[in-house]
Amino acid sequence: MSEMMTTEIPVQGSAAPPPPPSRWGKLRARFDSMTPRARWLNLILALLLILAIVLAFTLIGNPSTPTVAVRTVAVTRATVTSSVTGSGNAASSASTPVSFQTAGTVTAVNVKAGDTVTLGEVLATIDPTSSKASLRTAQAQLDSAKAALGQAASGPTAVKKQQDQQAITTAQQGVANANAAVTAAQNQLALDTTSTASAIDNAQTKFNDDKDSTNTAVANAQAKERSDENTQNVAVSNAEASCNVVQTSAAPSMAPSAAGQSLPAPTDCAAAKSARATRDATLQSDRQAITTAEESQQTTLDLDQQAITTAQQTQSSTLLKDNTTIATDKQQVTTAQGQVTTAQLTAQADLHPETPDQIAQAKAQVDQAQVQVDTAQNGVDETELKAPQTGVVLVVSGKVGESSSGGSGGSSSTSSSGSTGSGAASAASSSATSAGSGFVTIANLSQLAVTANIAEADAAKIKLGQTATVTFPATNQTATGSVTQITPQSTVTNNVVLYPVQVSLDTAPPGVGIGSTASLTIAAAAATDVLSAPNLAITSLGNRHTVTVRRNGTDTTVPVDIGLVGDTTTEITSGVQEGDVLVLPSTGGTATGSTTPSGTNSGAGFPRTGG
Repeated sequence: MSEMMTTEIPVQGSAAPPPPPSRWGKLRARFDSMTPRARWLNLILALLLILAIVLAFTLIGNPSTPTVAVRTVAVTRATVTSSVTGSGNAASSASTPVSFQTAGTVTAVNVKAGDTVTLGEVLATIDPTSSKASLRTAQAQLDSAKAALGQAASGPTAVKKQQDQQAITTAQQGVANANAAVTAAQNQLALDTTSTASAIDNAQTKFNDDKDSTNTAVANAQAKERSDENTQNVAVSNAEASCNVVQTSAAPSMAPSAAGQSLPAPTDCAAAKSARATRDATLQSDRQAITTAEESQQTTLDLDQQAITTAQQTQSSTLLKDNTTIATDKQQVTTAQGQVTTAQLTAQADLHPETPDQIAQAKAQVDQAQVQVDTAQNGVDETELKAPQTGVVLVVSGKVGESSSGGSGGSSSTSSSGSTGSGAASAASSSATSAGSGFVTIANLSQLAVTANIAEADAAKIKLGQTATVTFPATNQTATGSVTQITPQSTVTNNVVLYPVQVSLDTAPPGVGIGSTASLTIAAAAATDVLSAPNLAITSLGNRHTVTVRRNGTDTTVPVDIGLVGDTTTEITSGVQEGDVLVLPSTGGTATGSTTPSGTNSGAGFPRTGG
């Protein structure tokens, strides 16, 4: 390359100029002037451009690219059906929880889960002792009411008159006894008032006497202390004076001690010391006597004051008790007088025949007593729990020795169970949750229903009475039925709102029992003899719907109006006619034989997307 890029230097004096460089030479000169890095980048870009051109020709213009066959379908008249599906378990639509109507101890349970029972069969019993006692009491009250009615109709008997007189006498005696009790209580109050007042006076007198005596004792001790103090002070003064006289007379002859100490003070003589000691001891003894007298006075007066308080409290409690007794006795007098009046009125009333109104009232009391007897007899009968229908026992929730809970039975329950199985025996052990609450639950296996949880959007399409097809996978049985219940209370599972829908079977297939797994298909809506097309043939964007119609080999996008959208087909109300050929969306490749008509969004080599 260096040889190609060299230029010849013209010879001096030559007249011919060098030839201009060619276009290729200019490119080579520019290329040689680039840096090595720029050269490599340009080479890479050129190679990528060539590769892209080759791939484009290969993908677009290669006539050997395989084609995909276009699927078509004709518009036909048919029935468009929209259905809702779900799954659940079979349950009896006539399951009845049966419970005792009265409480008692269970004495026998005659059935178990899976047993077949008949109407009126005794299922269990409870202890009838209490119910029979209530029956006997009600029967006695009925007999008494009947006797009263008979007496009201016939008038008083001699025995009744004698009873009335005896009642008056007894009541009068009660009044006399009560009056005597009042008099005795009042006398006791007077005695207690006198005795307690005397006790208080005695305690107060003793307090005053003890106060005077102790005051005297304290005063005497204080007087003795003053007298002894005066006497002892005189004795001390005399002794000190005697010492002073002796010391004064002896002072000139006494020389100072060798140590230079002075003589003892005159008051330090033995007589003075003894007198002072005697005085101190005497005064100490007198003061102790005063303290003892004062303490004795306080103790004595405290005891006397406590005795006064006790006497006063005793008086209050005693008089309160006596007054209470008097009030009680007076109340007894009033009660006894009322009893006398009642007995006299009763006797007076018994002397005259009963009025028609009174006889009617007696008859009403007989009727009321008869109702009580019937109720008590019903209670005795209800100690036996009887089957209200013929069927199979699903659940027995009570045991011998347990207490039965008196409650209402006989209400139907139709809820699905989460267990599977077939036959009465398996249903009895797996349907406790669907049986309702009762001592025994009985189901009629000839009346089955399936409950499924349907999503909110589908549940809105379901109405009572719609037909349904029920399939039981375990037995490969199929049955028909209808929607008999739509529960308005929803449940939420995994953030999905569900509504329970019940389908009652027209006839229970053989081998299908309570708890069997079932699949439901409910015919929610249907349009008969309408133009229909597969759902796949319709492209929808909001409220705008289109189809691709092939006419004379040309595909054209046509807007259509739709009606009922079914499970696989859709009703078309306008836009196409019966027999029109619709192009279904392809899954990829180029549509064979398709064209690109005006007004469509199709293009060669790009597949059409479906709705």
